[in-house]
Amino acid sequence: MDLLGRVLLIDDDPFALETLTEAVARAGFTADTAGDVPAALEQLGRAHYDLVVADARTAVGDGLFERAAAEAAVLPPIVAIGPATMDFAVEAMRAGAVDYLAKPFHAADLLTAARRALGVARPAARTVDEASLTGPVRPAEFEELIGRNPRMQRVYNLIRTVAPASSTVLVTGESGTGKERVAEAIHRRSPRRAGPLVRVNCSAFAEGVLESELFGHEQGAFTGAVRGRAGVFRKADRGTLFLDEIGDLPHATQVKLLRAIQEREVQPVGGDSTVPVDVRLIAATNRELSAEVKAGRFREDLFFRLNVIPIHLPALRERPDDIPPLSEHFLAKFAAQSGKTVAGFTDRAIAAMERYGWPGNVRELENAIERAVVLVQGEVIDVADLPPEVRGGQAGADGTYQVNTVRLSEVEEIIIRRVLARTGWNIKRSAEMLGITRATLYSKIRKFGLAAVR
Repeated sequence: MDLLGRVLLIDDDPFALETLTEAVARAGFTADTAGDVPAALEQLGRAHYDLVVADARTAVGDGLFERAAAEAAVLPPIVAIGPATMDFAVEAMRAGAVDYLAKPFHAADLLTAARRALGVARPAARTVDEASLTGPVRPAEFEELIGRNPRMQRVYNLIRTVAPASSTVLVTGESGTGKERVAEAIHRRSPRRAGPLVRVNCSAFAEGVLESELFGHEQGAFTGAVRGRAGVFRKADRGTLFLDEIGDLPHATQVKLLRAIQEREVQPVGGDSTVPVDVRLIAATNRELSAEVKAGRFREDLFFRLNVIPIHLPALRERPDDIPPLSEHFLAKFAAQSGKTVAGFTDRAIAAMERYGWPGNVRELENAIERAVVLVQGEVIDVADLPPEVRGGQAGADGTYQVNTVRLSEVEEIIIRRVLARTGWNIKRSAEMLGITRATLYSKIRKFGLAAVR
């Protein structure tokens, strides 16, 4: 990509600066960095910049706009970046930023904001119509994985390191921790990013159906096989194949998967010949596969083939400091979807969420925030707007939290109802929005008796 200009990046968080520098480079700019306003002013006085990208907290709180306007001979247009509160966006724009880029963002978002800013002279401080600020205002994240806890930073570093290779990755962690997001991040940063990312949940298919899903089948291979099927290995050729819930593979399928990995070829069900495939494999499980091997339920040789590069995602209860930014992210997302104005959370609500154990991890937190946004009557979410188990969760003797599973089931039903209604009962689209397979969605529809209200 041709270099588009020189950018000064300003943020007092070294990790955020590193992430921002990568995004700027991918967008096609060269960049210098500054950790505070004095360093930024020194850089502005020493070199020419086409654009400044500054953290809103640093820029507004430390007076960057006013001091730069007074001390810099020529002040480039400034794009402010900030957290998931409308207040920061409004304050930054009023202070003189020509645009506000909500974290998280991809290189394409930055490129769009930069091109927009480079076509606009720096305006005087002005009144901002909040409705004119487009796009959700969200907290910082790495790809789609939100959090700055040291454990998550180690995950980010692993993703950066392994993405350029073609080695198999095994992502482990409890349900709801974001294992699929890791696969997506690796794929986007890999040389295979132009190819497909194909996802399969291994627990969603019966054994015979799963083999056809993975390896394909020939016409007439079994009753109902009126035409041949390629299978996901072939669909993911020159791309990435993500096999979720790998610990649920039937033993016979484990044997065939091992052969496909070793030989880099698949044999369709009912076929006599093999087909070569070029696939980068990422597997995920919430099970302890080494224990499954000892119990004889999982092949040791397959485990070693999958566990080339292990990445473990911590449970949400192990990183409570990430609960506020995650909550802000989901608040912005669901407030935008519902068209409601919800400014944030009370301190009491944040404290309650930080005390709770979140057995369902990030997925449970997301559901809780969606419920709160739907039910809140005011503009701030308080403890009373949270699910009962969150606002009153008490730790048991073993340190875990007691959860009202009936209420969680009710929240799940509400979400599924809303998605089905939004898509006009399009099962394929609804399953994609929910991040589950069509088979799982049909199972949920039967479980909640939703077909009767279609």
